[in-house]
Amino acid sequence: MKPLRLIFGYFLVVSIISGCATAPQQGALDPADQAEQLATGPDLPNIELTPELLNDLFVAEVALQRAQYSTAVKYYSRLAKETQDPRLAERGTRIAVFTREYRTALDLGKQWIELDPGNVDAGQILTALYVKTGDYDAALESLERLLEQSAQDDKSRYMLMIRLLGREQDKEAALEVMNRFLNRHPDDTAALFAYSQLALRAGKVEVAESTIDHLLEIEPDWTQAVILRTRILQASNRELAALDYIAGVVDRNGKDMELRVAYGRMLVDVDRPEEALVQFRKVLKAQPENDDILFAAGLVALRIEQVDEAQDYFIRLNDRAVRVDETGFYLGRIEEYKENYPKAIRWYSSVSRGENFLNAQIRSALLYARQGDVDTARAHLHAAQARSPGQQLRLFLAEGEILRDVGHYDEAMAVYSRALKEFPNNTELLYARAMVAEKIDRIDLLERDLLTILESEPDHVDALNSLGYTLADRTDRFDEAYSYVKRALELKPDTFYIMDSMGWVLYRQGKLDEALVYLRKAMEMNNDAEIAAHLGEVLWVKGDHEGARDIWQKALEESPESGAVLNAIKRLEK
Repeated sequence: MKPLRLIFGYFLVVSIISGCATAPQQGALDPADQAEQLATGPDLPNIELTPELLNDLFVAEVALQRAQYSTAVKYYSRLAKETQDPRLAERGTRIAVFTREYRTALDLGKQWIELDPGNVDAGQILTALYVKTGDYDAALESLERLLEQSAQDDKSRYMLMIRLLGREQDKEAALEVMNRFLNRHPDDTAALFAYSQLALRAGKVEVAESTIDHLLEIEPDWTQAVILRTRILQASNRELAALDYIAGVVDRNGKDMELRVAYGRMLVDVDRPEEALVQFRKVLKAQPENDDILFAAGLVALRIEQVDEAQDYFIRLNDRAVRVDETGFYLGRIEEYKENYPKAIRWYSSVSRGENFLNAQIRSALLYARQGDVDTARAHLHAAQARSPGQQLRLFLAEGEILRDVGHYDEAMAVYSRALKEFPNNTELLYARAMVAEKIDRIDLLERDLLTILESEPDHVDALNSLGYTLADRTDRFDEAYSYVKRALELKPDTFYIMDSMGWVLYRQGKLDEALVYLRKAMEMNNDAEIAAHLGEVLWVKGDHEGARDIWQKALEESPESGAVLNAIKRLEK
């Protein structure tokens, strides 16, 4: 009869993925892989494959394939004891971990490590099982062996500790093991780093800070420790202290580009993009081919309208075929900003995949429309392949926007109405159709759509504001209008366009002095032509014709084709 070691691969399926995130995988090992495993693995027992043993192997595998994991564990446990084969012990351990039978897994894991003492996976799983079962002393001993066996430097040592203990749901248990380790090795920098990081994950910010401070007394310029300390300060809502701290370290260690990158990213997070770009420029001076920083610098430069600089960064990446879909999209945005529409469309057409693919198609369509080619714009949208209901909704909204912008209101209405059959009562579609309804004097439809929105979202600010403004502007239902705009202003008290609406409602109610207060506040916040039209009209009605003309003239200097201002002048200066 053949020995077990020669035919074992025909029965043992591929090992379960460590970490137990998914169910055990199924399928037999390739004979060539089996031969390599036998050549490189531990010494294996030469066991005769009896009918009883063969039957147990079949039962274990069939149970595993049928997801009868407890049965599979039972048989693998028995097989491991009978054969003393480490692969069977491993198999049973991994399945038991997956099914959270931790005590059984621990027994099998002990056998596995006894049969294969140098197996790092066995040591890691066994350490985790000791933690899960509350045997912290054994976990500590197992961790010590692993570190001695497989970790050569501080980085590999703390990464091993974090990998082993950072996944534990019982964060207190993980901290207890690290605490015991530090009692033995109080100045072990890798352990201090791991303990601080685990404490931060567990929400023990003060413990994390005191630990990292001790580490930095030993190694004051350890980059990862400096970055961790800034994260701890941020976690305790000391954002400015974190920035001051990392800025000081960067000043002392100006050649540490990793630290400078972290500082730059933190400046982005706190909305200080100009300062962040300064840091990224310094990194790029030292590391001109750093793709990640080229991209980050491009985004930040674009954000603060340093358009030419952003374009340079994105082109450098695109020329090297790095992040071509992302850079192509942003280069399209830059050309669009510069009003080079054909170039923008060419860049957008280079985006073939990724989250910006649909954005690029929509931007191209809008640019075709802006150049007067509405038919091509609509054809471009119709050719775009929506991969989800959300994307189809965006295509409907984009087509409606194009038609609305060029004054094709009836066609826009048809698009929105067709879309609402596919997406009934969708808030975005209802609001968009309501805005078109106002353009074609369908105030009844506008009111119905906005009230439908407010039935499901009573605090929808734009629906409240639009309904209130329209009722004041196009009907004599001033009290209703006031109630809607008042609620909108309560929800967003410092919003210029809602202040403008409130001023207009008050004007229509005959409360001119109160109206002026709101309209002037709105004008201070945003020098908008429509607000100027309203403010000028109230001043005119109050008898301040010179003041009204001054307001309108200034508005026309900024927006010479403003219909709101021109209509106000035409109506009032008869």
